[in-house]
Amino acid sequence: MKLSGRVALVTGGTRGIGRGCALLLAEQGADIVLNYSQDEAAAARTTADIARLGRRVETVRADVGDLDQLRHLLDRCDAAFGRVDVLVSNAGIGQRHKIVDTTDEEWERVMNVDARATFVLARALLPGMIERRFGRIVTISSIIAKTGVGGSSFATYAAAKAALIALTFGIAREGAPYVTANAICPGVIDRNAVAPAPLGPVKWVLGEIPLQRRGTPADIAETVLFLATGGGYITGQSLNVNGGLLMQ
Repeated sequence: MKLSGRVALVTGGTRGIGRGCALLLAEQGADIVLNYSQDEAAAARTTADIARLGRRVETVRADVGDLDQLRHLLDRCDAAFGRVDVLVSNAGIGQRHKIVDTTDEEWERVMNVDARATFVLARALLPGMIERRFGRIVTISSIIAKTGVGGSSFATYAAAKAALIALTFGIAREGAPYVTANAICPGVIDRNAVAPAPLGPVKWVLGEIPLQRRGTPADIAETVLFLATGGGYITGQSLNVNGGLLMQ
């Protein structure tokens, strides 16, 4: 197994993309620190699924937008495994309002969860990764970071996800040559799908999806696995995983 003996931390890891990533990394031999913020039933289900794969799992409830809870998450990682080799920074939230209706509190909340959390985690985990001469950091951004709009998402979300890409590039610079850091930019993802789904009534400002289907959590998880295992000469990149919706 490609990740045998490694420890992976997946934030927002009990549903959708995060769940898909956690399960696939576990299938490939990684022990998992599984972070979630609210859905205890989903956390219990994903924890049990990882345990059935024969991997160790430490499940931690923590709101990554809160600094004290982030510190708690890091403390639990250290107590359970003593290290993190692979960070999948997936936890994120959307935004409810357009710019003219967005409060300072909403701006800060989206920025803290979608961007600052990765900064805090990288600041804590990079020294150990560099010392051990191995680390893989994969952040889950969004196609909206590059288009500025999409569906019901607005400028604050786009700004946070764009900041996450820039932060990932900085991590790649500072982590080299032992730590790689890359951002994934999903497109239209059916977060509840377990198999490729028809496109259905999805409309997007950029037009049709050339591959004519929504993405699935597995599409993103497979990209994460590649970057965590076989992508050793890829760093400081933002990869569009969107069925051709955005080509650049």
